[in-house]
Amino acid sequence: MRTLIFQAKHKNKLNFYIPSTVTQYSVREMNIVETWLANVAYSHSQSNNTEISYRQGLRKFLVFINKTPKQILKDYESTTDREFKRRYAKLVRAFISVQMKRYAVGSVGTFVSSINSFFKYNDLPLGHIPVSKGRVTYHNRDIEKHEIANILEINHTKRDRAFFCMMAQTGLRPYTLCKLKLKHVEPELSKKTIPCKIDVPKEIAKGEYHGYFTFMGEDSVKCLKHYLRERGRGSVEPDDYLFTKHGSNDPLTPNAMSVCFKALLNKLKKRGEISFERKDRKPAELRLYSLRKWFRKQAGHAGFDYVNFWMGHTLGVDDHYFSRDVELHRKTYREKAMPHLRLGKTTRIETEKEVRTLAAEVKKLKSELKTTKRAMKQFAEETRDKMIELMSELHTYREWDIQEQDREMQKEYSKDPKAFMKKYKLTKTEKEKLLKQIRQYWRHQPK
Repeated sequence: MRTLIFQAKHKNKLNFYIPSTVTQYSVREMNIVETWLANVAYSHSQSNNTEISYRQGLRKFLVFINKTPKQILKDYESTTDREFKRRYAKLVRAFISVQMKRYAVGSVGTFVSSINSFFKYNDLPLGHIPVSKGRVTYHNRDIEKHEIANILEINHTKRDRAFFCMMAQTGLRPYTLCKLKLKHVEPELSKKTIPCKIDVPKEIAKGEYHGYFTFMGEDSVKCLKHYLRERGRGSVEPDDYLFTKHGSNDPLTPNAMSVCFKALLNKLKKRGEISFERKDRKPAELRLYSLRKWFRKQAGHAGFDYVNFWMGHTLGVDDHYFSRDVELHRKTYREKAMPHLRLGKTTRIETEKEVRTLAAEVKKLKSELKTTKRAMKQFAEETRDKMIELMSELHTYREWDIQEQDREMQKEYSKDPKAFMKKYKLTKTEKEKLLKQIRQYWRHQPK
């Protein structure tokens, strides 16, 4: 009776990883997988996404071999290590070849990782399994600013509009956004501080390696305030989730927001306001993470280290030396990132500021151009003088060479005129002409 109650309570979870051909489950079978996942969480980051992907990978393998976790353990007990490891290594390799026809290399690699993990945590030997060479098979293209604006405009749900806008202007992961609470944006949200600081505690950061903070611009602050006003601002407590399911205090799920984003994209595509490719059973060019990619591109003007810190990436050794001065980060975000992350219309003050900035840049470029022209003119004059000097020297050397040749020829002629004429094949007329030229030349030379 107790077993039946347990099965009914965990029916969905059991069907998630046990083959559909198996109809009876025991508490012990349930514990095999749950214990494995609990140990994975203990030794890693306790990521919900890791648990989901590991369950999915193991479920696919169990369906492929038509066995339960308990049956795998029983096989090990009834066979030798050598026979067991070779048999299941063959099955895993066959599993890989089948899955490669349907999924990308990275996805198949994740499935195999879950299988390896299950065998490792249950002390089961496994023969040679090929390691995938990681590569991105399906690239999501860069989403454009006007496309994000269209998505926000067509979205009639204030909650979803605030979620997508914040993701584009903060660089936060969907999972982190779903786990944010009101206290993480206060008191700056109430004070209307722009940009508004968002605290991301270690517990909701990916990998739980460290806490960090990021900022959101005026567009996100406005969208978030409209959404909270709709929820009933006074009824939202500091420990309440920022984004909840409709009519509930439970947090949103990343998958739900991904489905919503996909629906909006398809709606815009039918209208002809956006275009993207999506092959059968393959990821589309545009998806929810495209917003995070857009933040990475636009906020990149603030510098590599800043944008990676705001996105929750680790900086390696530099993590210990990178400044966490909130006001320094705020100033950098406001001046170097926020102008490129703006999704709404620019105000008159901002336009005038941009005009002044551009005018100063033009003035600076004109000054640099003037300096360059002056330097080029000076260089041209110096080069010209040098060339004149070199040409004068060359002319002098040529004159000296001609004079030397003439002296040699005169000596040769004076010694034996007939031999000279025969050597150079000169006629009498040519001889007289040559002598005349020589006399004229020496006549004009300074004495």
